[in-house]
Amino acid sequence: MAKEPRHKTGSLLSKMFDRTFWMFVGMTVIAAAACWWLKGYDALIEAFHDDLELLVYISPRILLAMIVAGFAQVLLPRDKVAHWVGEQSGWRGLVIATAAGALTPGGPIASFPFVLALYMAGADRGALVAYLTSWALLGFQRVMVWEIPLMGMDFAVMRSLANLPLPLIAGYIARLLPGLPARTDTAEEEGRLEGAVREAAQEQTDELRGEGDRRG
Repeated sequence: MAKEPRHKTGSLLSKMFDRTFWMFVGMTVIAAAACWWLKGYDALIEAFHDDLELLVYISPRILLAMIVAGFAQVLLPRDKVAHWVGEQSGWRGLVIATAAGALTPGGPIASFPFVLALYMAGADRGALVAYLTSWALLGFQRVMVWEIPLMGMDFAVMRSLANLPLPLIAGYIARLLPGLPARTDTAEEEGRLEGAVREAAQEQTDELRGEGDRRG
């Protein structure tokens, strides 16, 4: 039976237990200690119970959303994504991302997996920032369901027009800042993956030959 490549397992573990994970562990411990110190043991147990209910409620939705994001990553053609919303897409990419963010329905469970799929498919950070900013400020569903019925058409139009340039500005600034690189060099990435697969296969072949020599 073929063994899972050691470098793949180590990479997965490093991604799971990265700096962000341990930061949240520290925040959890501090929050739990503060709750116990200020509110007592009963309040701490009640908080854990409420958190468990929230986890049970939201976990299936997150799981399905991530599955959809995985399918979207496979279905989205990388060359087209890189062309329309990639690092070299200019203002056109920011406008497209802004329009897509405004038209995306649902809450964070719907939008963030889609953002992940876009990033994995080659969208640059400016387009991702523009998309999320537009989703938060210009969401069409939120305007139609909540804003117009409660605040009126005039207020909804005024607020939307006032916020309209903000996703473009945020996306442009994101491109100027150092940080998250765009995933545009897919050929190099695929080459590294192919090399890793060949290396793992060679290790497995060497192990089988070694076992055959010992038996002989």
